[in-house]
Amino acid sequence: MKKILSILTAVIISSLVIAQEETKPFKVEIHGFVGVNAFMDTRQSVIARNGNIYLFPKPADLDEGGNDINKNAAYDIDAAYSRFNIGVSGPDMFGAKSFAFMEGDFLGDRSGSQDVYFRLRHAFIRLNWDNTSLLFGQYWHPLFITENFASTVNLSCGTPYHPLNRQPMIRVGHQLTDKLEVIGFLMSQNDFLDKGMVKAAENSLRPEATLQFKYKTNGFFAAFTGGLKALRPALKDPNTNIETKELAKGHYVAGSVKKDFGAVTFKTEALYTAGMSNIVMLGGFAEKANATPEREYTAIKNFSFWADLESNAKKVKPGILVGYTENLGALDKATPLAGYNLGGDIANMYSIIPRVKFMASPKIWFGLEWMYVVAAYGNDYDEYAKPVDTTDYTNNRLTASMRYTF
Repeated sequence: MKKILSILTAVIISSLVIAQEETKPFKVEIHGFVGVNAFMDTRQSVIARNGNIYLFPKPADLDEGGNDINKNAAYDIDAAYSRFNIGVSGPDMFGAKSFAFMEGDFLGDRSGSQDVYFRLRHAFIRLNWDNTSLLFGQYWHPLFITENFASTVNLSCGTPYHPLNRQPMIRVGHQLTDKLEVIGFLMSQNDFLDKGMVKAAENSLRPEATLQFKYKTNGFFAAFTGGLKALRPALKDPNTNIETKELAKGHYVAGSVKKDFGAVTFKTEALYTAGMSNIVMLGGFAEKANATPEREYTAIKNFSFWADLESNAKKVKPGILVGYTENLGALDKATPLAGYNLGGDIANMYSIIPRVKFMASPKIWFGLEWMYVVAAYGNDYDEYAKPVDTTDYTNNRLTASMRYTF
């Protein structure tokens, strides 16, 4: 009897294997890149992800002798941003083509140590019908437009002038015409959080909502994006120690354009944000100046602009990125809140970033880049928590990078 059962089991397993081989419902592809960055800063700076994401130079930090400690230079060589991904094309689901994707790198440096840890970047399932798409999982925030971002040698793609964020989401897109697409998003937060607000998105019971339009023709792309979010920063008021349902509300609008002129490609974007430190741009929240003891939050407004020009040459590709950002003050009269904003004491900042890439092939290149950054730090604040009476601090970052994509 046992022999018969063993034979039947073997036959069933063999049949399943043969059936799977005949239909081949899944196609698995593995891609990624190995990258190495060597960079030097002439001034101590605020950085992230093992130094690969540059934010802004630090202001003066004077010792007892009046020496500025932050005027010292620093360098690093790092390969932890190397990454790999797995893409799986599977059988149709509900009449749609199915696709699953997962990507990670080794920039999970939230411990603050020199150690590197694996980090999940993307993980999503996407369904595509003829004119409609549906995505569940973690993917780029809608303000990071994959069709239009700066092609820098460094990893940051223009941060903090350009957004950098990935969030868990439900994303629905519909092709209105062959050139125009409308996309809706409902999102939570994961490792890209608003400053000082751990679990604030989840506790609000209000997902971030965004609407986006994309227009594409041969050689031209444009997008318009607008969104709202509401956070519940604390369950207990920090000022009174009593339960609170106070919300911190943010919003944003952005316009993005790309044009291929044949010899060169021009990209640009302008953004107005309020309370959006989670996308690694300047701003955040301040405390309303009111007569009540309870804390009320008001968003800090920010304007940002960047433009990128790059050669379309095959072997040597020079390019340049310029960026400008400005703190516009809070929506209401307010006092600054330490720990609830990114660069909240910076009134304005600009960068000029020329570069050149030497292409061994479209997927293998060596690049050189010079980043010139000037940040104007305020020595005081006006009644809207906007930095005033500013002092400029400058950094030069020199980067050499090698990228091998597979």
